[in-house]
Amino acid sequence: RRVREAVVSTQSTGNYGLFSKQYLGDKMILLNDPDRVKKDGELAFISALWFWMTPQSPKPSCHDALVGNWVPTAKDLKCGRKPGFGVTINIVNGGVECNHKPMKSKTFHRVETYKLFCKKLGTTPGANLNCETQQQFAAFCG
Repeated sequence: RRVREAVVSTQSTGNYGLFSKQYLGDKMILLNDPDRVKKDGELAFISALWFWMTPQSPKPSCHDALVGNWVPTAKDLKCGRKPGFGVTINIVNGGVECNHKPMKSKTFHRVETYKLFCKKLGTTPGANLNCETQQQFAAFCG
């Protein structure tokens, strides 16, 4: 299970079905055999790229949110969602990790690891690194 979480987000079987339909041509292939992602390194890598690059309404893609291509709506701003690493956490695991004060330990470590990689790569992490004040994308912020 841990390996699958790293590649195709397993918050619901929907991600397996969407990826399976788009890449393998049949949504049932991975719904019937989700361990195939764990067993096939090429499939695991492609599924990770797919998840990173594919918007799933109302969520933008993680890529667009991180590089500034995503422009938050008025609702997003009202829900505390702004471009940056923090919103990628929200996209992947918002219902579990976001809108918690103080920030959950695993979220804190995720942010610290991101900052460490940015430093090693000679770049800056940017603003909006965590999601402690963000509501998940499914939330009504009114």
